[in-house]
Amino acid sequence: MTITNGYATLAEIKATDVLNISNTDHDTILETVIEGVSREIDNWTGRHFYSATETRYYTSELSDTLYVDDIATATGLTIYTDDDGDRTYENTWAATDYDLLPFNASTDGHAFTMIETTPDGEYTFPGTKKGVKIVGTFGWSAIPKPINRACVLQSVRLFKRYITPLGQSAMTPLGEMRLQIPKLDPDVCALISAYVRFA
Repeated sequence: MTITNGYATLAEIKATDVLNISNTDHDTILETVIEGVSREIDNWTGRHFYSATETRYYTSELSDTLYVDDIATATGLTIYTDDDGDRTYENTWAATDYDLLPFNASTDGHAFTMIETTPDGEYTFPGTKKGVKIVGTFGWSAIPKPINRACVLQSVRLFKRYITPLGQSAMTPLGEMRLQIPKLDPDVCALISAYVRFA
């Protein structure tokens, strides 16, 4: 198989300073693990860090501001609005009708999460259900380094579960001590915490 929208590569996981695997015996398992961990990161953060060109619909609660899913780039973005609720999007916005926010998101390597009308723009967001149609590239234009590192760390940890599926145990002077492996590595949580999107 191949990895679909993974946040780490097979080569990164197999590298000498990580798993140090030179053969291809476990490639299919590792690719499955990487993709699974990537989707788990999506679930934890409430967003995805790959980009996809899609058409999405929104209902705006404000006439001048619209909260949207992550938009990776302004390039190719088109906004349509339906004023009367008939699901015919008669208004096509020009680039001068709106601003993408945060203003410096692309410079900082982040995604845009809001759209505001400009002071001299021709349109406002209607209050009709599913009144806004956006065609564009959603997600992130590049995978942030902390997300990549989190994917590598958690993928290695999950792969190692094949060796210790029930955790690890050892005999101590107090008896047997057992270490259970948590669902998500604490260091992974620390790496991705800054990227969690709250509703």
